[in-house]
Amino acid sequence: MPGVMMGQRPGAGPAAGARNALPGLPYGARWSRGDRVPQQYRQGQYAVPDWRARNLTAPPRGYQWMCYDVGSCVLVSIATGVVRETRYRDDRDDLWRRRYSRTWTYDDDIYYRECRDRPDPAGVLLGGLIGGLLGQAAGGEHRAGPTIAGVIIGSAVGAALTRDMDCEDRGYAYRSYYDALNAGRPGMPYRWTNPHSGHGGSFSVRSYYTDPNGFSCATYLNEETFANRRRTNGHACRQPDGAWVFID
Repeated sequence: MPGVMMGQRPGAGPAAGARNALPGLPYGARWSRGDRVPQQYRQGQYAVPDWRARNLTAPPRGYQWMCYDVGSCVLVSIATGVVRETRYRDDRDDLWRRRYSRTWTYDDDIYYRECRDRPDPAGVLLGGLIGGLLGQAAGGEHRAGPTIAGVIIGSAVGAALTRDMDCEDRGYAYRSYYDALNAGRPGMPYRWTNPHSGHGGSFSVRSYYTDPNGFSCATYLNEETFANRRRTNGHACRQPDGAWVFID
């Protein structure tokens, strides 16, 4: 609501230390349960059908999620605009850090750190498949449409998952990770092959689940068809920014 500061109800005085204005909203604006979102902030460009991709719950009949930034959303009545539930990015960031210790960026990703200056035949970097790079690839714009911010595999997990792969192998493998995690099709293998080395493998989501803090997660199976033909199981969860982080 115009003039409503973060953490305050309509009619309250200015909030001290207001943080992070939501794109398209007045500085520091933030609604709470029971507030009414003005009509101009309930237009189609703010409505999001991809609530799963944003770690949101299914909207009840007569309600829809309106998002103004990745992770900053309100569930409102379609008829009245009254807020039923809120999910603000800073709140979700805090929950994520308390559960998973930290937030990961593309700088933590082993492929980005070790292979970013190498040839990229699978288009991993150009396509923004690594979490945190999508905004740059898209010109840094905030969109209310589908949010698929890529994958992030930290050094320890990445070293174990891709230890027999060169940079080209990893690129093709990363594309299979990205496709499988975002497809929503558990049990479907996403295969990859490096035409230069002949190495290949497959990656599949075994099941999706929601962790105790409401974040979307998946158990996965990674298989290699070369070298020692390893099979690796693990878990990945979506951060508030939408990126899939390989937890183990």
